[in-house]
Amino acid sequence: MFKLKNLFRIAIDLSLLALALVLATITRLEAGIVTHTDKFIYEVQLWKILPLVVALQFFVLMIFGTYTRFWRYTSVNELIHLVRSFVLAAFIMALPRFFGLSPNKADVFALSYGVIILDLFIAVGLLAGVRLLRAYLVDQRNIRNRLKHLDGKQKRTLIIGAGEAGLQAIQAIQSHPETGLRVVAVLDDDDRKHGMVLNEGIKVLGAIEDLQYWVEELVVDQIIIAIPSLALDQRRKLNQLCNSTGIDVRTIPGVDQLAGGQVTVDQIRKLSMEDLLGREAVDLSGEEVHALLEGKRVLVTGAGGSIGKELCVQLAKNCNIAQICLLGKGENSIFDTWHTIAEHLEQDQIIKRIADIRNSERIDAIFEEFKPEVVFHAAAHKHVHLMEVNPCEAFENNVLGTQNIARLSGKHGVQAFVLVSTDKAVNPTSIMGSTKSLAEKVSLMSSKEFPQTKYTAVRFGNVLGSRGSVITVWEKQVKAGMPITVTHKEAIRYFMTIPEAAQLVIQAGARATSGEIMVLDMGEPVKIHDLAEQFIQLAGFSLEDVPIEITGLREGEKLYEELLTSDEFVDHKLTDKIYKAKISSQLSDEELKQELNKLRELARANDKEACKAKIRSLVNASLTSA
Repeated sequence: MFKLKNLFRIAIDLSLLALALVLATITRLEAGIVTHTDKFIYEVQLWKILPLVVALQFFVLMIFGTYTRFWRYTSVNELIHLVRSFVLAAFIMALPRFFGLSPNKADVFALSYGVIILDLFIAVGLLAGVRLLRAYLVDQRNIRNRLKHLDGKQKRTLIIGAGEAGLQAIQAIQSHPETGLRVVAVLDDDDRKHGMVLNEGIKVLGAIEDLQYWVEELVVDQIIIAIPSLALDQRRKLNQLCNSTGIDVRTIPGVDQLAGGQVTVDQIRKLSMEDLLGREAVDLSGEEVHALLEGKRVLVTGAGGSIGKELCVQLAKNCNIAQICLLGKGENSIFDTWHTIAEHLEQDQIIKRIADIRNSERIDAIFEEFKPEVVFHAAAHKHVHLMEVNPCEAFENNVLGTQNIARLSGKHGVQAFVLVSTDKAVNPTSIMGSTKSLAEKVSLMSSKEFPQTKYTAVRFGNVLGSRGSVITVWEKQVKAGMPITVTHKEAIRYFMTIPEAAQLVIQAGARATSGEIMVLDMGEPVKIHDLAEQFIQLAGFSLEDVPIEITGLREGEKLYEELLTSDEFVDHKLTDKIYKAKISSQLSDEELKQELNKLRELARANDKEACKAKIRSLVNASLTSA
C-alpha cells in the first residue's frame, strides 16, 4: 500500500509518461516523412494505445523498484536505473513490429520504431529531470537553512587540484555552508584547465607555483590540497609549499584512504607533520609476513606504548592472526590498546595481561598459559634524559627485561622473537642507548642458546607522534603560550610515522633469519630546528608569534643520530626500506653473561654511579667500534 507521497509521485510519473508518448508522436509526424493519411492513422493509434503504453512503462518501473527510491537522493545510479527500465519497456513495445505488424489502423499495437525511440529518450529526460529538480530544490532548501545558523565571516578558501577530487571538495563545501568555508578559486598545473569553470563560477586561475601570488591577491584564509593520487615526494613538496604561505592548510586523504573515491567535508583535515615528512605505506600482504603470522598466537610486550600499540593495531587489522596477548605494566594503556583493536578481532582473540617484564615467574606463567608462537618485544624505557638519572632502572628494564623475554621465548619454543631497537643504540652516548645496545646483544646471544627460535632486532630512529616525542612536547608548549624548545640549532634526527615503523618492524621480522640486526631506511635526516619552524606554521602561527628557544644538548644526547657504527655495514638489502647489518663483538657470550650478572648486582644495590660507569664500559668493550 502506497503512502500519499508515493501516490503523488506516481501521478506525476504517469502524467509525464503520457506526455512523453504524445511528444514522441508529434515529433515523428512533424518530421514530414509520413503522408496526410498516415498522420490520421498515427493520431488515432496514439489515443488508443496511450493507456496501454503508460501502463506498461509504469509496470516496468514498479518491477525495477523505482518507487522504493527517494527523489531527493537522485544520482547517476538512479538515472542508469531509469534508462534500464525504459529500454526494457521499449523492447516490449517493439515486439509487435518484430512479428510483422505495421503501424496502421488495423494494427493498433504496432508502434513506429521512430515513436518508440523518441519516447524512450523523452520519457527518460522528463522523469530524470523532475527527480533532479527535486534533489536540487531540497539541497538548496537545506543550504538556506544552514546559512541561517552561520555566524561570522566565511573563510576564503583556495583549492589545489582541478581534478575529480577537487570538484568533489568544492561540491562538498558548497553543500555544507555551516563549515564556514567559501571557495574562491582553484589552482592546477595542467594548463589545459586554466580558465575553466568547475562549479558555480569557481574558476581555475593558474599554476600551483604561483600560489603565494594568488593567496595575497585573493586574500585567501585557507588552502585545501585536493590531489589524492600525487606521488609521495611531490605531495611532500606541495605540502611544504602550501605550509610556507603561513595560512591554514588542509588536505584530503590519499587515494588509498578515500572510501569509494568520494570526498566528504569530514575527510578534509588539517595538514599534519606526518604529511610534511610522511612516507609510503608498507605492504603487509607478502608471503613472508603471511608465513610468520597467519593463524598464529602473537604476544606483544609494551603493548600500551606508542610502537607497541601500533604493532597490535597492524597485527589485528592486517595479519589474520589467531590470537594476540597484550602484555604491559600500565593497566590504563593496555585498556586503551584493547579497545582500539577490538573492532578488528573477536573478544576471545584478545588476551590482556598486566605484568612487569622483569618478573621472570610471572612472565613464565603467561607464556605457559598463552603459548605464543611469535613475540614482538617493544617494552622499554625510552626517554634519554630520564634514564641518565635512573641508570639502574634503565638497565633492569631494558637489558634484564629483554633477557628475560628472550630466554622465555626460547624456553617455550616461540618460533620468532623480534626486538624493537633504536638508532640510539649505535655508538651510544646515553644510558638509554647503551642499554638498548646491550639488549641487542642479549637478543643475538639468545639465538645461539635457542637455535629453534628466530631472534631478530629491528633498529630505527624517532617516530612522529609517539608519547613524549618532540611533537607532543611542542604541542603542549604552544597551547601554554610558551616558546617551543630545541636543544641545538644543528641537531639532526631521523623520523618516520608510527604506522610505518610498526609495519616495517613486522616486515623485517618476517624477512630476517636468526641472529640478525635489521636496519630500517629512515630516509633523509631532518634538522630539528627546521622541523620546529614547520610545526609553528602548521599550528597557525608565524615565526614571530612563537619564538624558538635553544636549550642546549642534555646529558647523553647526540647532535647527530646514526643507524650503523663504523664497523657495521649493510650485509645486503632485503627491501627498499629494510637492510641487514653485520655486527661483530669483542666479548664472548660467556663474558657478556658474567658482566651482565655484575651489573645486575650493582643495579639491585641501587649504586647509580657504579652502574652507569659499568654500563658504558661494557658497551665499549662489546663493540669493535668502541
